[in-house]
Amino acid sequence: MTALRTPRSPELTSRGAWGRRARLAVLVAFPVALLGCGSVVPPGADSSPHSTNGANDPAWVTGRAQLPPPEADRINYDEHTRTLTLYDLPGNDRWMVQLPGEESGRPATPQHRIPADTELSKVKVYYARPGVKPSTPVSVKQIRDSGHAHSSLAGLR
Repeated sequence: MTALRTPRSPELTSRGAWGRRARLAVLVAFPVALLGCGSVVPPGADSSPHSTNGANDPAWVTGRAQLPPPEADRINYDEHTRTLTLYDLPGNDRWMVQLPGEESGRPATPQHRIPADTELSKVKVYYARPGVKPSTPVSVKQIRDSGHAHSSLAGLR
C-alpha cells in the first residue's frame, strides 16, 4: 500500500515561515547594528582642547574643573601703553580681567588698559561662557613673556 501524503497543518506552515523571517531579520539587522548609524567622536580624541578654546564643547560638560586657558601667545600686551589686545572669541564667550584684590573678574573690551602700578603677575585674564564654568586664567606676565618668545618675528614689523 502506498502512503498517502497529507497536507501540512496551518500551524506548521506558519511556524516555519516565522522561523525563516526571524533568521532573515537577524541576518540583516546584525550587520547594520555593527556598523551603527554614525557615532560622536569623544572630545579631545582628535584635536587639542587649546585649539578651539573649548568652543565645540557642549554646555553640559561638567567633567572639567574649568575651560581650557586662553592662548597667551594670541593676546598682545603693550608695555608702553599698558594695553591688552584680546583676540575674538567664538559664540557668546566674553573676556574677563581680574585685578589684584578683586573677588571676580570684570568684562573686558578688545583693547583693555591695565592700571598703572599694578603687578602684572597678579592680573588674571580669562574668558567666560554663559552657563559654564570660566576658563583657567593666565596672568598678564605670562602673556607678556609669551610675546617675547616670538622675537624672530620682530624684524618683520
